[in-house]
Amino acid sequence: MADNNTLHMVDASDGGNGFMKVQLNNLRFIFPSIMSDVLPGKELEAIDVNDIDNVKATLADFIDKMDVKVQSPAIRDNGRYFVGPQASISGTEPINYNVKSSEGKSESDIGLICLFSIISYYALSKFFENYNYVPTNLNVVVDKFATALPIDEIKIKGVQQSYAKRFADYHHLVTINNFSTLVHVDLSFKKVFVDPEGVAAITGLIFDPERLNYRQGEIFDDLVEEYALSDFTGEDILKAGNVLIIDIGDGTIDFAVTNKGIRVPNQNRSILNGVGISAENAIDALRQKYPVIAPMDRQTFIKIANRDKGPNDKESKVYKSFLDEQTSNLERQIIEQVRDFHRALHGQIGMVVLCGGGANVLKTHFHDKFKDVIQNLFPFNAPYILWVRKKYAQTLNLDGLVVRAKVMK
Repeated sequence: MADNNTLHMVDASDGGNGFMKVQLNNLRFIFPSIMSDVLPGKELEAIDVNDIDNVKATLADFIDKMDVKVQSPAIRDNGRYFVGPQASISGTEPINYNVKSSEGKSESDIGLICLFSIISYYALSKFFENYNYVPTNLNVVVDKFATALPIDEIKIKGVQQSYAKRFADYHHLVTINNFSTLVHVDLSFKKVFVDPEGVAAITGLIFDPERLNYRQGEIFDDLVEEYALSDFTGEDILKAGNVLIIDIGDGTIDFAVTNKGIRVPNQNRSILNGVGISAENAIDALRQKYPVIAPMDRQTFIKIANRDKGPNDKESKVYKSFLDEQTSNLERQIIEQVRDFHRALHGQIGMVVLCGGGANVLKTHFHDKFKDVIQNLFPFNAPYILWVRKKYAQTLNLDGLVVRAKVMK
């Protein structure tokens, strides 16, 4: 294969139960972790490869039009799928992470298929940008790759290594089906590192993922304001002693204690609950009260609940009220876990960080209650509490994984 058909990359991926957060070289993508079968008659219309303007428009917005056939020994259910937003409107049942299942992320195909798809489309878009035509074959080599798994999965002997092998041990063949000429992508991974979720987040809070120096600026502004600090940077986290990270996801909440950026042994765990489970329960309750409301995936429900276009957005307010009712149980579990860590660490916690896509769902009505709990547990020197801003909370694990990929030898 000609050299110009080979693309080398350094990638990182936080494959969430709700959304994929991916950085490919220096470009980031966030899209729903959803796929659906491509059934006969449901295919997208193939675009003529000679219609350069149409090809260009499609590749400029490829994240909404991903249609792939995947063939890989790492995948249990190889086949043809719509991936991402297209899967939600394809007319066939979306395939989501089952957040109520005991199946871990390490065993699921969804994260891999979503990742393989976005890498393949990104590679094709870069090739077209450089050479202005659609090739029949592309070779993609991910030289360094960092990803993450929930803490309780990482703890299971052999899971970290076996998950890395799903990427590194095989060539993964992806066919892009949008054009009159099929594009065959040969994808391989050279070096793979699997980090625990939550621990990756604290790395992303300490170090700037672009410059690799200590992080500073807007991400800490709320903390500086709430505690009347003169300044705060990632270096201060290294000096804070025990730092408890609460990474609130769709299907799991990861609790990790670090000291100087390193995991504290036996003080890391996950619970099988998250805002995705709350959202699915809220959807069931909503549709019981309003049967006319059509079935929907949890990503769509949360998007509507958080939309809040103003006082007249009744739909958003009703959805949010149903979601809030369901998150009460989630909040109780978080409080109980914090009390457990308080006892185990003899009250020696210097900082608490709440992050993940679910943190912003909870913050509006949990912030004050959580602060009261912390102040009651620590009557003398209560730890700082950082609710990572919405702009950064969902991608903090990804930030840490980007740091990990860039420094990987």
